[in-house]
Amino acid sequence: MVLLRHISIALTAAVAAFGSALFIALNYFYRRRIWSPEADYYMIEEEQEEGVQRQVLVLGLDGAGKSSMLQGLTATDGDKRGHCRPTRGFNFMSLSAPACQLNFLEIGGGEDLRMYWAEYLGKTHVLVYVVDSSDRRRLPQAKAELHRLLRLHSQLPVVVLGNKQDKPNALSVSELHEALSLGAVADERRLFLLAAQLGSDGLICSRNLQAFQDLLLQLV
Repeated sequence: MVLLRHISIALTAAVAAFGSALFIALNYFYRRRIWSPEADYYMIEEEQEEGVQRQVLVLGLDGAGKSSMLQGLTATDGDKRGHCRPTRGFNFMSLSAPACQLNFLEIGGGEDLRMYWAEYLGKTHVLVYVVDSSDRRRLPQAKAELHRLLRLHSQLPVVVLGNKQDKPNALSVSELHEALSLGAVADERRLFLLAAQLGSDGLICSRNLQAFQDLLLQLV
């Protein structure tokens, strides 16, 4: 009986130790892998050994095509591609490149979310601002929001993506440059304007995305 009691105590201790080890391991894994908007979204100290990481903030009015751009940029050949729903809050995606890992943070463009945009400017390496080239009615609003961001951070590199160039009423790149008054700020910072259009699957064409990705890697 004494022997059985000692065996039972040993088994209980072993199970408890295993449970504790499993809890610590899971907690460590999820602490490293799960991201939340409240956390500092730039480089996690624990993952520095895994390679250089750079943060890209993606903003723009709702419906500009931010999610479509990210899905097309990070999708692999085996991924199911389709039309994206508007982002209601925050969206986070990563892209592994030979030089570094790009971490994209997209914040929805609804009026209730724009108040949070400025809080993340100081935590990013590049700002990507997506504009719907065919939405002429809201271009003044897109311009106002862009220039508000530019005033808040004078040194941040900016890539303006003129999206939906395939639409019949879309502004050309030169017209978009004029409509957004980019000439007034281009000499003060690294600012680039790229054109993009949607493919048959509702996502930005791969040739546009490759040029976009190459530029981002140069800027970071």
